[in-house]
Amino acid sequence: MLAVISLTKGGLEQAEKLKALKACHVFHKPKPFKEEVLRIYRDYDQILFIMATGIVVRTLGPVLGHKSSDPAVLVMDEKGKHVISLLSGHLGGANALTHEIAGLLNSVPVITTSSDTNNLLSVDMLAEKNGWLLRDFEGAKKVTALLVDGHKIHTHNFKVDEKAYDDQNGDGLVYLGHKDMTFDKPNVRLIPKNLVLGIGCRKNTPYHILEAFIMVVLREHGFEKEAVSKITSAWVKKDENCLNVLSEAWQIDFETYDKDQLLSVETLFESSEFVKETIGVGCVSEPSGYLGSDKGSCLLHKIKKQGMTLSIWENTKCYTL
Repeated sequence: MLAVISLTKGGLEQAEKLKALKACHVFHKPKPFKEEVLRIYRDYDQILFIMATGIVVRTLGPVLGHKSSDPAVLVMDEKGKHVISLLSGHLGGANALTHEIAGLLNSVPVITTSSDTNNLLSVDMLAEKNGWLLRDFEGAKKVTALLVDGHKIHTHNFKVDEKAYDDQNGDGLVYLGHKDMTFDKPNVRLIPKNLVLGIGCRKNTPYHILEAFIMVVLREHGFEKEAVSKITSAWVKKDENCLNVLSEAWQIDFETYDKDQLLSVETLFESSEFVKETIGVGCVSEPSGYLGSDKGSCLLHKIKKQGMTLSIWENTKCYTL
């Protein structure tokens, strides 16, 4: 949600004009000013200040964090002539919001990030556009600097139809994957949100036990929780509480496969006679993960613990855009 903060009569007029065109919360002369502004800064992901830029900089300076977590911050003069993207232009969406508000109020958008002024797609925006995770911000900064200076950027392990990115060569490199790699040029890793967890578990397994098991495995093998897009299991687990709670808590899909579907690929994996006698198929974790990843690649074969099984797969189709 957008918060609009004004201090003068002219600023309030601009705020009300914007409110008639776009959903937002208007705060006029909040008191005590600094404390209220910092509260708004914590509570909102988009903030437009209609006042002098210096006031905004001095107020927010002590609490600024990182562009990956700070809200989008914009500044506009009380006449509505210019709208400035001040903070979190890319990841926070301040640049896009600046263009939107400038269009609504017939103002001039002011964008100062080099990649935007040169009409180039920065590394962080490449990640944002495709739903990939970015953790190495220093690497992204170095590769984007090369991009802005006119260098080609090599895309390793994927292709993308974007200006200045080339899958054959380049002075900097962007690669897509779940494991760190070493290159002899400035590089940055982007992480696709394409992991599928194949899960088997005993009936009534407590949710906190299952989640703790999964988190330990992910951390030990260098996988990001946020890269998980789906969990899968057998049809008999469709109403299993721990799996449904996991799906809801992590906000990811939960898919189950029927007996015939699992049997069609069962011979590809190690089976258990006990599981076969119990539900009619010899394995759950690996075949369900295999099907759920659209017959993708196995990144981690089945791990067992306290009646739980887990395998990790990736849907490799994301590497061809």
